Amino acid sequence: MLQTIGDTREGFLCPQCHQDMGNLEMLQIHFQNVHMKQSSTIIKGLFSFAKQKLKSVQDNFQNSNEPSKMYSQYFSFDPHDYYSKKQYMGFTRSHYAYFQIVRKDKLHEIYTKTQQLLLRLELLTDINEHTPPNGNTKERRKYEQSIIPWMEDSVVSICSSCSASFGFSRRKHHCRLDGLVICNQCSQFILFSTARRIIDSNTSSTLTTNNSSTIQQLMNLKTVTSSTIINNASNEDHLRICMSCARCLQNCYRQIFFKNIPKDEIFHYYENIIQARKEYTQFQSTYVAIIDSILSGNTKYQIKDAQQVYRQLSVSYEKIDSVSKKFVAFADKCPNIDENDISSKARYATLCRNIRMYAIQLLQNFSLSTGRLPTEDEIKQARDAKQRSDNELMAKVILTIPGINCNVLELSEELKPFIQQYYQVTQYMQQAKLAGRDDEAKFLESNLEELAQAMRVAHQQ
Repeated sequence: MLQTIGDTREGFLCPQCHQDMGNLEMLQIHFQNVHMKQSSTIIKGLFSFAKQKLKSVQDNFQNSNEPSKMYSQYFSFDPHDYYSKKQYMGFTRSHYAYFQIVRKDKLHEIYTKTQQLLLRLELLTDINEHTPPNGNTKERRKYEQSIIPWMEDSVVSICSSCSASFGFSRRKHHCRLDGLVICNQCSQFILFSTARRIIDSNTSSTLTTNNSSTIQQLMNLKTVTSSTIINNASNEDHLRICMSCARCLQNCYRQIFFKNIPKDEIFHYYENIIQARKEYTQFQSTYVAIIDSILSGNTKYQIKDAQQVYRQLSVSYEKIDSVSKKFVAFADKCPNIDENDISSKARYATLCRNIRMYAIQLLQNFSLSTGRLPTEDEIKQARDAKQRSDNELMAKVILTIPGINCNVLELSEELKPFIQQYYQVTQYMQQAKLAGRDDEAKFLESNLEELAQAMRVAHQQ
C-alpha cells in the first residue's frame, strides 16, 4: 500500500533501522559499520531456515501415501521427471538493429512526403494578384496543374483510394496535392484558412503574438478536413484532396497539437529530477573508478580528485532531494485542477506522492552504492601493499634474468623499469606461444635478450 504524506519521514534515513544520520557521509559510515556485519549472519540464517522448510516438505511428501495436491503441483521428486530437469535457453537473435534501419527509412519517407505536401499547399492557398482565384475556371486549373501534374482521366478507370469503377453515377475528380484521380466519396476538403494555420505553425521557429493566436485557433479544431464541401458564412475557398493526403495533414496537425499543449509545473520538476539522476550516475562511475584506483595502490589519482567528484555527487544528490520535496506541496494543493473534480485531484495527488517516493528510493540506492572517501591511513596501507606486491614480482623476475643476482632492495631505480618491461614481454611471449604465433614469439624472445643485455650493462655500472 502506498504510504501517505503523514507516514513519510524525510532525511538521511538508514534503510535498516530508520535512524536519521544527518548527512550522506554519516549514513554511509553507519551502514557499513553496523549493518554490513549483520548481513552475512542474517543471510546464513535465512538459508538454513529455507533448507529446513524444504526438507520438511519433502519428508511429508515422501512419507504420505496420498500426497496433498497443494504439494504435488509444486514439488516432484521423481529423478526421471522431465520438468525437474534444468532447461537451457536456446539460440536467440535480435532484430532491433534491422528494425531501427527500416524505421529510419520509413520516417524519412513520411517526413519528405509531408514537406512536399506542405510546400504545394502553401502555393495553392497563396492569395495575391498573380494567383488566379479559386473556382472551376481554366486559369485556376492551369495554375494548379503547374504546381503538381494531374493524372490523365482517360488512363484511369477506378478510384485510387477505394478502387471503385467510375461510371455515370461516379464522377472523376483530381486531388490538388498529388494529382491522383479519386471519386466524390473519397474526397476530403480543407479550408484555405486552416491550411494557412498549419503552414504558419509548422514553419515558424519563434513564438510571437500572432503565431500564438494561430496555434490556439488551430488547436480548437477537432479535424483539419471534412468529407463534404464546407459552406460557412464567409463563403471561404477550399481545396479537394484525397484521403491519403488528408491523413498526412491530420498527422501533421496532431504533432503541432501535442507539441503546443501547455505542460503542468510538475513535468518540469520531474525532468529536473531525471536530469540530476543522469548526472549522478555519470559522476558515480567516475568516482568508483577513482576510488578503486586509489585503494589498489595506484598513484594515477589523488584524494583531491575523489573529493572533487564527491562534491559533484553531493550537488546532484541534494538537487534530487530538494526538487522532490516540492511534490509534497503539490499533492496537498493540487494546482491547476478544478476543486470539484475529486477524481482528478486524487490521481494528481497520488502521482506527486509516487514521484516523491521514487526520489526517496533513488537516494537510498545512491547512498548504499556510493562508497565513502578513503582515509589517509587506508590509502597508505593500499600503497604499501602495492609496493610489497611489486617487490615480490620483481624478485621472481630477477631470478629468471641470466647474469643478474642481487636482492630487490639492492636494485637501482634505473634498473626497475627494465625489470617491469622484461616481465611484460615475458607475458606477451607466453600468450603468443599458446596462440601458435611462432614468428611473434621469436621476435619477443629476441627483445628479451636485448633487454637482459641492457640490464646487465646497467647493473655492472
